[in-house]
Amino acid sequence: MSGNTAANSSVNNAGISVGNQAAVKAANWLPQAIALYKKDILAETRTRVAINSVGLFAFASLFLLTLATRGLGEVQSIRILSLPLHGITLADVEKAQIPAWTGPSKLGLLWVLLCFAAFAGLAHGFVHEEEAGTGTALRLTMNPQAVYVGKLSFNLTLLSLIAVLVTPFYMGLTGMHAGAWPAFLVVMLGGCLGLGSTATIIAVLASKARGSGALFGAIGLPIIVVFLMLLLNAANTLYNAEATTMRMVQDFGGLMSFGVLLISVSAFTFKFVWEE
Repeated sequence: MSGNTAANSSVNNAGISVGNQAAVKAANWLPQAIALYKKDILAETRTRVAINSVGLFAFASLFLLTLATRGLGEVQSIRILSLPLHGITLADVEKAQIPAWTGPSKLGLLWVLLCFAAFAGLAHGFVHEEEAGTGTALRLTMNPQAVYVGKLSFNLTLLSLIAVLVTPFYMGLTGMHAGAWPAFLVVMLGGCLGLGSTATIIAVLASKARGSGALFGAIGLPIIVVFLMLLLNAANTLYNAEATTMRMVQDFGGLMSFGVLLISVSAFTFKFVWEE
């Protein structure tokens, strides 16, 4: 009888201990996120794996794109949809011609470059945790929200740093102008927010698929396509001098909302992916 009582007592104590640990993990998620962010920053300053991968790819692609697009300033494209259905004349074709190498195309190409750079470096966060065996320790000691916020903050910091370094060089080499600076900063901020949030959730999906960073691009392609479409809409509005206030709110707000919505959905679903 006393043996059963002792066993029940130990089981109850174990249940209370597990419950207390879960409560502590849930209550202290913000300090845990800050600690994980500091750990990633410290590890990156020592190894420089992500920043070297992203930076090398970005700057190498930047110079290659500069050489490849040197003669695009004189190229003309044709708006096919503006041509009449029948009886097309040379005057109609000349009227439908527009410069091919414009501000929106330059800004769009810059973010394509940053997307591929993110694929090269930001995918290693969660994959490295799984390969090093530290993912289990994070699951046992940290709240899932803390892990997501810490990794997201690190990715946003790294991506923003690369964007700040690459964009001035890109503008100088390609002749891209910023347009209205407040609107340009909103577009760049929305781009970093959308790409950073995409990179974070796709990285954890790739790591849970027992794959390497090679899966990062394949899994993230559908989300990246939507992100680039919203970015190009915002770029067209940025360089359109006749854009109305309603269109600015719609396109700039749509780009910012993409990142905010993706972060919100990822925060709710991250626990189920991370603890699977």
